[in-house]
Amino acid sequence: MKMVASKYIKTAVVITALPLVFASCKKAGGEYTGDSYTWDMNYSRAYETYSMMPDMPNGMSAITPVDGTVPYVGNAIAGVKSDSLTMALNLPYQLPNTPEGYNRAALEVKNPFSINDKEVVAEGKHFYDIYCAVCHGAAGDGKGFIVTEGKYTAMPPNYFDPVYMAMTEGTMFHSVTYGRNAMQPYSYALSKEERWKVVTYVKHLQAEYASKQAPSAASDTTASIK
Repeated sequence: MKMVASKYIKTAVVITALPLVFASCKKAGGEYTGDSYTWDMNYSRAYETYSMMPDMPNGMSAITPVDGTVPYVGNAIAGVKSDSLTMALNLPYQLPNTPEGYNRAALEVKNPFSINDKEVVAEGKHFYDIYCAVCHGAAGDGKGFIVTEGKYTAMPPNYFDPVYMAMTEGTMFHSVTYGRNAMQPYSYALSKEERWKVVTYVKHLQAEYASKQAPSAASDTTASIK
C-alpha cells in the first residue's frame, strides 16, 4: 500500500509541475534557449576580407596575396574591365583613417561602378534605405526620421548642397568606410562592394537633381539676356 501511495504522490507532483513548466516556456515565447556563458566564443563575428583589424599582425583580417599573385577574373560589370573591378572590390583598402588619407581618397579612389547601371543603383538604394535614410532622408535631403521627429538636433548633410554635389565618390567611400563627424563607420555592416553601391546610388540621386535644375537655370539665363 505504501508503494502504491508513493507512486500516486509522485504522479501528482509531476502533474502539478507540468503547468509551471509550460507556463515558463510560454512566458519566454518558446524561443529562449538559455544563457550562453561564452557567447563571443560560441558565436564568432564574421569579418570582411581585408577589413581593418588593429590587433592582427598586419592590421587586417586576412593576409595579403604574395607579390606576383594572379587574381581570378570574373565577368565584366557595367562596362568596367574585369581585372580592374576585381581589384577594386577584393584587394584591401589601404588608405588610413587620417586627414591625409581623407584628402588622398578624393584623388586616388575611383568608383568601379557606373551610375547608369540600373541594377547597381537599385541595390545601392536597398542598402541606403536600410542604413542611411534614417539620418540623410529617403530623398537625400538630410531630413531623415530622427531629424523630423526631433530625435537629433544637428542637421545631417544635404547631398544636394554644392559642397556635397562636388564631393568625389572616393571621398564618400572613405567616409562611409571609416565614419565622419557624427556618422559611425559602416564597414562593419556593409561589404566593400555594398558600400560602393551606396555611393553610386547617392551620385545617381545627385545626377537626377542636377538634371532637374538644368532647365530652370537655362530659363533664368534666357530671361536675363532679354
